[in-house]
Amino acid sequence: MVAVNIGDACRRQGYFFVHDHGVPPELICDAYSEARRFYRLTLEEKSKYDTAEDSQFLGYRALGRERSRVHRGTESCEQYRIGNTTDELAVPEADFYHAQFPQSLELFHHLTRLSDGLLAACALDLGLDENTFADHPGTPLHRLGLNRYAASHPSTSGPKNASAMSPHVDLSLLTILDQDEPGLDVRAADGTWLAVPAVPGALFVFIGDYLQRWSNGLHRAAPHRVNKVRNDRMSIQYKHRPAYGVVIAPLDDLTTTSNPTRYPPLDTGPGYMTVLKSILNK
Repeated sequence: MVAVNIGDACRRQGYFFVHDHGVPPELICDAYSEARRFYRLTLEEKSKYDTAEDSQFLGYRALGRERSRVHRGTESCEQYRIGNTTDELAVPEADFYHAQFPQSLELFHHLTRLSDGLLAACALDLGLDENTFADHPGTPLHRLGLNRYAASHPSTSGPKNASAMSPHVDLSLLTILDQDEPGLDVRAADGTWLAVPAVPGALFVFIGDYLQRWSNGLHRAAPHRVNKVRNDRMSIQYKHRPAYGVVIAPLDDLTTTSNPTRYPPLDTGPGYMTVLKSILNK
């Protein structure tokens, strides 16, 4: 029944809330506390952890560091990334980037286990073996983002009415999000933008580009954005991703004469790194 309900939501809209998820609420609170403590540091101190290709994009993205994908300005958000790395690239000192976030790293592991279960449910809904999307060699490059949208952040980095985070679809299999204040919008299948409430005890899940491709569009990737910020807001964003270099294309079992292949193959290794480099200012 769980797989049926999740599958129905993935097919119709591509997003849903998860209750009774087993992630300790105190761990989420501790992750927010670690993020707030980090963001109170001076810019000079935070910049010691600047993200770069050599860090496999772990670390800190200062305000204005990330370019918008829909306008010429930048996103009004400070970000920090922790997560897995691959030995197929120059391996950073992950402990350096994780040292200030032990509780967030523990939360990362809980969210990984939760996502594994959700992904298995997605596979079962599609009539596949539950391990279909997870059974690939290499370390999955999952990421946990600690995001800060401050009312004091300048609004001149983009068009006057620009969102704090521009509309986009995540380069992930699925994304799990918690927000301490409302601000996230998700676009429904009919094109309507809907405000996502901050629901105590629940986590918001939305499908990413990679699962949409693997399922040949049977599971819908959900476009989303963050509104202009009037109050300080933080979010915890976990992205469940495949291992470096996994090539994603619609599965043969999910393509038919009435539903032919809709997406070309996509390399989640160098291609993904190229996207990251393209949106980050040096």
